Amino acid sequence: MSWSWRLASAATLLLLVTSCGTTASDEDAGDGPSAPSSTAASTPLGTAEPQDPVLSPGPGEVLELDQHGSEYVFTKAGRYAVRLTPDLVYEVDSPDMWEVLDGRFFSTSDFSGGRGIFLVAEAPAGKTWLPAHPCRDRTRVPVGPTVRDLAEALATQPVFEATGPASAAIAGRTGVFLRLTLPDRFKWTTCDGGFAVGFTSKDRFPDWYVYGEAGLDVSLWILNVDGQRFVMISRCETACSDKDFEILRQMAESVTFIGAG
Repeated sequence: MSWSWRLASAATLLLLVTSCGTTASDEDAGDGPSAPSSTAASTPLGTAEPQDPVLSPGPGEVLELDQHGSEYVFTKAGRYAVRLTPDLVYEVDSPDMWEVLDGRFFSTSDFSGGRGIFLVAEAPAGKTWLPAHPCRDRTRVPVGPTVRDLAEALATQPVFEATGPASAAIAGRTGVFLRLTLPDRFKWTTCDGGFAVGFTSKDRFPDWYVYGEAGLDVSLWILNVDGQRFVMISRCETACSDKDFEILRQMAESVTFIGAG
Protein backbone atom coordinates (compact mmCIF):
# COMPACT_ATOMS: atom_id res chain seq x y z
CA MET A 1 0.00 0.00 0.00
CA SER A 2 1.38 3.42 -0.87
CA TRP A 3 1.98 5.90 1.94
CA SER A 4 -0.96 8.05 0.85
CA TRP A 5 -3.38 5.15 0.49
CA ARG A 6 -2.20 3.35 3.61
CA LEU A 7 -2.55 6.47 5.71
CA ALA A 8 -5.94 7.22 4.15
CA SER A 9 -7.03 3.68 4.97
CA ALA A 10 -5.76 4.07 8.51
CA ALA A 11 -7.79 7.26 8.85
CA THR A 12 -10.83 5.41 7.53
CA LEU A 13 -10.32 2.52 9.90
CA LEU A 14 -9.89 4.92 12.80
CA LEU A 15 -13.63 5.44 12.45
CA LEU A 16 -14.51 1.74 12.60
CA VAL A 17 -15.98 0.07 15.68
CA THR A 18 -16.49 -3.34 17.25
CA SER A 19 -19.17 -4.57 19.67
CA CYS A 20 -21.56 -7.47 20.24
CA GLY A 21 -25.14 -8.12 19.11
CA THR A 22 -28.55 -8.91 20.58
CA THR A 23 -31.66 -10.72 19.41
CA ALA A 24 -34.39 -9.96 16.90
CA SER A 25 -36.38 -11.75 14.20
CA ASP A 26 -35.58 -12.88 10.62
CA GLU A 27 -34.98 -9.79 8.43
CA ASP A 28 -35.01 -7.73 11.62
CA ALA A 29 -32.33 -8.05 14.25
CA GLY A 30 -30.76 -6.41 17.20
CA ASP A 31 -27.39 -6.33 16.86
CA GLY A 32 -12.28 0.06 15.88
CA PRO A 33 -9.64 -0.04 16.45
CA SER A 34 -7.78 3.05 17.38
CA ALA A 35 -5.91 4.36 14.37
CA PRO A 36 -2.36 3.16 13.92
CA SER A 37 0.22 5.91 13.89
CA SER A 38 2.16 6.59 10.72
CA THR A 39 5.15 4.85 12.29
CA ALA A 40 3.11 1.64 12.43
CA ALA A 41 2.97 1.53 8.64
CA SER A 42 6.00 -0.71 8.22
CA THR A 43 5.97 -1.13 4.44
CA PRO A 44 7.53 2.05 3.04
CA LEU A 45 6.75 3.21 -0.45
CA GLY A 46 9.05 1.51 -2.95
CA THR A 47 9.81 -1.51 -0.74
CA ALA A 48 10.24 -4.58 -2.95
CA GLU A 49 8.73 -6.99 -0.42
CA PRO A 50 6.32 -6.40 2.46
CA GLN A 51 7.96 -6.10 5.84
CA ASP A 52 4.79 -7.23 7.62
CA PRO A 53 3.91 -10.96 7.86
CA VAL A 54 2.47 -12.62 4.75
CA LEU A 55 -0.17 -15.29 5.47
CA SER A 56 -0.84 -18.21 3.15
CA PRO A 57 -3.57 -20.80 3.82
CA GLY A 58 -2.78 -24.33 2.72
CA PRO A 59 -4.94 -26.16 0.15
CA GLY A 60 -8.50 -26.32 1.48
CA GLU A 61 -7.49 -24.51 4.67
CA VAL A 62 -9.41 -21.64 6.27
CA LEU A 63 -6.94 -19.50 8.22
CA GLU A 64 -8.35 -17.53 11.15
CA LEU A 65 -6.79 -14.09 11.44
CA ASP A 66 -5.09 -13.23 14.72
CA GLN A 67 -6.68 -10.12 16.21
CA HIS A 68 -3.98 -9.79 18.87
CA GLY A 69 -0.83 -10.29 16.81
CA SER A 70 0.83 -8.12 14.17
CA GLU A 71 -1.05 -4.89 13.49
CA TYR A 72 -0.76 -5.40 9.74
CA VAL A 73 -0.52 -8.65 7.78
CA PHE A 74 -0.74 -9.48 4.09
CA THR A 75 -2.86 -12.27 2.64
CA LYS A 76 -1.95 -14.66 -0.09
CA ALA A 77 -5.07 -15.47 -2.11
CA GLY A 78 -7.17 -17.85 -0.06
CA ARG A 79 -9.90 -18.20 2.51
CA TYR A 80 -9.70 -16.48 5.87
CA ALA A 81 -11.85 -16.36 9.00
CA VAL A 82 -12.54 -13.23 11.03
CA ARG A 83 -13.93 -13.56 14.53
CA LEU A 84 -16.88 -11.26 15.21
CA THR A 85 -17.88 -12.54 18.65
CA PRO A 86 -16.68 -15.42 20.85
CA ASP A 87 -19.28 -17.62 19.14
CA LEU A 88 -19.32 -16.31 15.56
CA VAL A 89 -16.82 -15.96 12.74
CA TYR A 90 -17.19 -15.09 9.11
CA GLU A 91 -15.14 -16.60 6.30
CA VAL A 92 -14.16 -14.66 3.18
CA ASP A 93 -12.01 -15.19 0.10
CA SER A 94 -9.23 -12.61 0.17
CA PRO A 95 -7.45 -11.55 -3.02
CA ASP A 96 -3.69 -11.90 -3.30
CA MET A 97 -1.57 -9.49 -1.26
CA TRP A 98 -4.39 -7.56 0.33
CA GLU A 99 -3.55 -6.08 3.71
CA VAL A 100 -5.44 -6.71 6.97
CA LEU A 101 -5.44 -4.36 9.95
CA ASP A 102 -5.85 -5.88 13.43
CA GLY A 103 -7.13 -9.15 12.00
CA ARG A 104 -10.41 -7.50 10.96
CA PHE A 105 -10.21 -4.90 8.21
CA PHE A 106 -9.19 -5.79 4.64
CA SER A 107 -7.75 -3.28 2.19
CA THR A 108 -5.74 -3.18 -1.00
CA SER A 109 -1.99 -2.58 -0.91
CA ASP A 110 0.90 -1.55 -3.14
CA PHE A 111 1.47 -5.24 -3.72
CA SER A 112 -2.11 -6.02 -4.80
CA GLY A 113 -2.81 -2.85 -6.75
CA GLY A 114 -6.28 -1.36 -6.97
CA ARG A 115 -8.38 0.36 -4.34
CA GLY A 116 -10.90 -0.92 -1.83
CA ILE A 117 -11.75 -1.71 1.79
CA PHE A 118 -13.88 -4.61 3.05
CA LEU A 119 -15.16 -5.47 6.53
CA VAL A 120 -18.08 -6.78 8.54
CA ALA A 121 -19.24 -4.55 11.41
CA GLU A 122 -21.50 -5.21 14.37
CA ALA A 123 -24.52 -2.94 14.82
CA PRO A 124 -26.26 -4.07 18.02
CA ALA A 125 -29.83 -3.23 18.91
CA GLY A 126 -29.86 -0.58 21.60
CA LYS A 127 -26.26 0.36 20.90
CA THR A 128 -26.21 1.80 17.39
CA TRP A 129 -26.43 5.51 16.65
CA LEU A 130 -26.50 7.89 13.70
CA PRO A 131 -25.17 11.44 13.86
CA ALA A 132 -27.72 14.22 14.18
CA HIS A 133 -26.13 15.48 10.94
CA PRO A 134 -23.39 13.59 9.05
CA CYS A 135 -21.33 16.78 8.61
CA ARG A 136 -22.20 19.37 11.19
CA ASP A 137 -23.47 17.61 14.31
CA ARG A 138 -22.00 14.34 15.61
CA THR A 139 -24.49 14.12 18.48
CA ARG A 140 -25.49 10.45 18.65
CA VAL A 141 -29.12 9.70 17.83
CA PRO A 142 -30.37 6.17 18.64
CA VAL A 143 -31.52 4.02 15.73
CA GLY A 144 -34.21 1.34 16.00
CA PRO A 145 -33.38 -2.31 16.66
CA THR A 146 -34.18 -3.87 13.29
CA VAL A 147 -32.23 -4.37 10.10
CA ARG A 148 -34.66 -2.16 8.22
CA ASP A 149 -34.58 0.51 10.93
CA LEU A 150 -30.87 1.01 10.33
CA ALA A 151 -31.16 0.85 6.55
CA GLU A 152 -33.96 3.39 6.36
CA ALA A 153 -32.28 5.72 8.84
CA LEU A 154 -29.07 5.70 6.79
CA ALA A 155 -30.98 6.16 3.53
CA THR A 156 -32.67 9.32 4.78
CA GLN A 157 -29.55 10.98 6.19
CA PRO A 158 -28.67 14.30 4.54
CA VAL A 159 -25.48 14.65 2.48
CA PHE A 160 -25.39 11.02 1.33
CA GLU A 161 -27.15 9.89 -1.84
CA ALA A 162 -28.83 6.52 -1.32
CA THR A 163 -29.82 3.69 -3.64
CA GLY A 164 -32.26 1.45 -1.80
CA PRO A 165 -32.90 0.13 0.73
CA ALA A 166 -34.02 -3.12 -0.86
CA SER A 167 -34.54 -6.59 0.57
CA ALA A 168 -31.55 -8.81 -0.09
CA ALA A 169 -30.11 -12.22 0.67
CA ILE A 170 -26.38 -12.88 0.79
CA ALA A 171 -24.08 -15.21 2.70
CA GLY A 172 -27.09 -17.39 3.45
CA ARG A 173 -28.75 -14.61 5.45
CA THR A 174 -31.62 -12.20 4.88
CA GLY A 175 -31.45 -8.46 5.23
CA VAL A 176 -31.39 -5.18 3.36
CA PHE A 177 -28.98 -3.79 0.77
CA LEU A 178 -28.15 -0.09 0.64
CA ARG A 179 -25.66 1.88 -1.42
CA LEU A 180 -24.45 5.27 -0.20
CA THR A 181 -22.42 7.76 -2.21
CA LEU A 182 -21.06 11.24 -1.68
CA PRO A 183 -21.36 13.19 -4.95
CA ASP A 184 -18.48 15.18 -6.39
CA ARG A 185 -20.34 18.38 -5.50
CA PHE A 186 -20.07 17.44 -1.82
CA LYS A 187 -18.28 20.25 0.04
CA TRP A 188 -15.95 18.74 2.61
CA THR A 189 -15.33 22.20 4.03
CA THR A 190 -18.89 22.17 5.40
CA CYS A 191 -18.12 19.11 7.55
CA ASP A 192 -16.64 18.74 10.98
CA GLY A 193 -13.18 17.31 10.33
CA GLY A 194 -13.68 17.48 6.57
CA PHE A 195 -15.71 14.28 6.21
CA ALA A 196 -19.21 12.89 6.61
CA VAL A 197 -20.02 9.94 8.88
CA GLY A 198 -22.69 7.26 8.83
CA PHE A 199 -23.27 5.27 12.02
CA THR A 200 -21.51 4.04 15.14
CA SER A 201 -21.86 1.38 17.79
CA LYS A 202 -19.74 3.11 20.40
CA ASP A 203 -20.83 5.97 22.59
CA ARG A 204 -17.58 7.91 22.39
CA PHE A 205 -15.52 9.63 19.68
CA PRO A 206 -14.08 8.78 17.18
CA ASP A 207 -15.56 5.41 16.23
CA TRP A 208 -17.75 5.89 13.16
CA TYR A 209 -18.47 3.57 10.26
CA VAL A 210 -19.16 4.77 6.71
CA TYR A 211 -16.94 7.81 6.69
CA GLY A 212 -15.71 9.67 3.65
CA GLU A 213 -15.23 12.60 1.36
CA ALA A 214 -16.54 13.42 -2.13
CA GLY A 215 -16.47 10.35 -4.36
CA LEU A 216 -17.17 7.85 -1.57
CA ASP A 217 -19.08 4.80 -2.85
CA VAL A 218 -20.02 2.27 -0.20
CA SER A 219 -22.23 -0.81 -0.39
CA LEU A 220 -23.86 -2.09 2.80
CA TRP A 221 -25.61 -5.38 3.39
CA ILE A 222 -27.40 -5.04 6.74
CA LEU A 223 -28.06 -8.60 7.87
CA ASN A 224 -29.69 -10.69 10.55
CA VAL A 225 -27.11 -13.27 11.57
CA ASP A 226 -28.50 -15.65 14.18
CA GLY A 227 -30.51 -12.87 15.80
CA GLN A 228 -27.71 -10.32 15.67
CA ARG A 229 -27.41 -7.33 13.35
CA PHE A 230 -24.24 -7.05 11.28
CA VAL A 231 -23.29 -4.78 8.40
CA MET A 232 -21.10 -6.07 5.57
CA ILE A 233 -19.35 -3.04 4.08
CA SER A 234 -17.40 -2.61 0.86
CA ARG A 235 -15.91 0.84 0.41
CA CYS A 236 -14.44 2.51 -2.65
CA GLU A 237 -13.66 6.01 -3.87
CA THR A 238 -13.53 8.00 -7.10
CA ALA A 239 -10.25 6.34 -8.10
CA CYS A 240 -11.77 2.84 -8.00
CA SER A 241 -12.04 0.97 -11.28
CA ASP A 242 -14.69 -1.47 -12.49
CA LYS A 243 -12.26 -4.24 -11.55
CA ASP A 244 -12.01 -2.88 -8.00
CA PHE A 245 -15.78 -2.93 -7.62
CA GLU A 246 -15.94 -6.45 -9.06
CA ILE A 247 -13.33 -7.72 -6.58
CA LEU A 248 -15.28 -6.21 -3.69
CA ARG A 249 -18.49 -7.79 -5.00
CA GLN A 250 -16.79 -11.19 -5.20
CA MET A 251 -15.53 -10.84 -1.64
CA ALA A 252 -19.03 -10.05 -0.39
CA GLU A 253 -20.51 -13.01 -2.24
CA SER A 254 -17.86 -15.34 -0.82
CA VAL A 255 -18.78 -14.63 2.80
CA THR A 256 -20.24 -17.31 5.05
CA PHE A 257 -21.09 -16.93 8.75
CA ILE A 258 -20.22 -19.83 11.02
CA GLY A 259 -20.94 -20.36 14.69
CA ALA A 260 -17.75 -21.21 16.53
CA GLY A 261 -16.84 -21.69 20.13
